[in-house]
Amino acid sequence: MAHGPDDPLRIAVYDLAPYGSVDAQGLYSGVSVDLCRRVAEDLGLSYRFEAVPQMDAVLAGLENGEFDVAIGAITMTPERLARVDFSYPAHRSGVAVAFPNRSGPIGAVGFYAMAVRQHISLICVTVGLLLLTGALVWRFERRRRAVGESHKSAVTSLFDGLYWAVVTMTTVCYGDKTPKTIGGRFIAILWMLTSLALISLVSTTLVSSMTAARLESGPLAHDDDLTGKRLAAVASSSGAEYLDNHHLVYRKFASLQDALTSLADGDSDAVVNSVGALENMISTRFYGLIAMPSGLLAPAYMAFALPCNSPLKRQLDRAMVRVTGSPAWRSLEDGYFNH
Repeated sequence: MAHGPDDPLRIAVYDLAPYGSVDAQGLYSGVSVDLCRRVAEDLGLSYRFEAVPQMDAVLAGLENGEFDVAIGAITMTPERLARVDFSYPAHRSGVAVAFPNRSGPIGAVGFYAMAVRQHISLICVTVGLLLLTGALVWRFERRRRAVGESHKSAVTSLFDGLYWAVVTMTTVCYGDKTPKTIGGRFIAILWMLTSLALISLVSTTLVSSMTAARLESGPLAHDDDLTGKRLAAVASSSGAEYLDNHHLVYRKFASLQDALTSLADGDSDAVVNSVGALENMISTRFYGLIAMPSGLLAPAYMAFALPCNSPLKRQLDRAMVRVTGSPAWRSLEDGYFNH
């Protein structure tokens, strides 16, 4: 279909910042909107925008001939290619994951609990040796009590033995309970040497695990890591398609804001979506509550969507190459994403 000055392009704007949005005064803004304006100017075409809040409505409008072009956070995916066509890529993107912010005291407790669970066998061995040592010391020391030799600092009960083993292991060494027999003191020497090694091993293991967990606390890089989590995604989004393709169960939301609200409220464990939209909404509406994505589950590109076999595609592609290759455009685009 030919378009002249009196026959403007009907352009659907998928309403999701920072790619495309409309304010209360009806003014459109966003990186895809800016790109579309430059492309239309390059081609000498007139146009009119229409905000569309759901991806299904965008795709259906293209299929039904309601729109000539659709712009915004529209990721190129095999599922969408079966329904519409795409222009030359407009923006780099990818599917990412957002998690709750784990900083602060609560986050530290969570990291510590995670580290303990990961090394529960080492913790169990340590506790087992502690109990065994306390029992052995008590066994030797009770013989001294049996012959009438007792002292207020003597180990006179099983509880005393366990108490002594704990304070010795933690190097507190109050001295209020000490072994008196040769056998008890021999065990004490062995326990002091052993506990030094155990405390060092446990401490370094837990600290290294917590450090690794903090470094990896952003979006996970493999879909297997999402198994078992309460996942959320916007219906028909690239995140939803990714989860569908990997057969992962998730809760569908009408908007990204609703999905992230469920995450901030603790009703979800993770939100999967395009990385640029996640970063923008977290920084503007959920800063401090949700951690910024720090990796991609899958790289992707965004593009302008068109009806299949659209006569606009060829000239649109050429204009996209000219505009996106210019230094002026690269500088403008960087301003949207590099904060």
